[in-house]
Amino acid sequence: MTLTLHLANNLDLVVDDTTAESLAEQLHAAGFTSGDPERRTSPEQFGDTHQIWSSHSGGIGHYEQPEWDENDSALAEAYYAQIRGKAKTFLDLLIDHPGRRLSTEQIRRLAPDVFETDHAIAGSIKGLAKPTFASGRRYPFYWWKTRPTSYAMKPGVAAVFTAARDRIGR
Repeated sequence: MTLTLHLANNLDLVVDDTTAESLAEQLHAAGFTSGDPERRTSPEQFGDTHQIWSSHSGGIGHYEQPEWDENDSALAEAYYAQIRGKAKTFLDLLIDHPGRRLSTEQIRRLAPDVFETDHAIAGSIKGLAKPTFASGRRYPFYWWKTRPTSYAMKPGVAAVFTAARDRIGR
């Protein structure tokens, strides 16, 4: 997905989502704010109803099962309790950055001792397949096959998993 910025007459700047996010962060840091507060809660955080979620590349892992919601606390506890190793680190990063798309580069920077390559990140997701299937819910996160690939968890889903993690401990 791309974003087109109309800079002046006949002058447009087309950027990918990751670059657009970076620009928004820089503008916010400089004191510029705009946008629909119901759909985007800050320059780096997308709300649960933002259109970005419909542009994901998640495929079958997102279409056949229901979304996680506030009524799934016991399911989230059981799910989180099964997660180990790199998969747990990956999930924790998304829980701790609700609504924010993290590129593989950002994930590697946030967990350099865990993820050396993009393939290590993708491999960690395989550890979430069985718990996801057993939960009867879709994956609790979304991904976009842009360059670089990015991942995010809706804020509402992150809240469910934050509470589950707090109840059972890290």
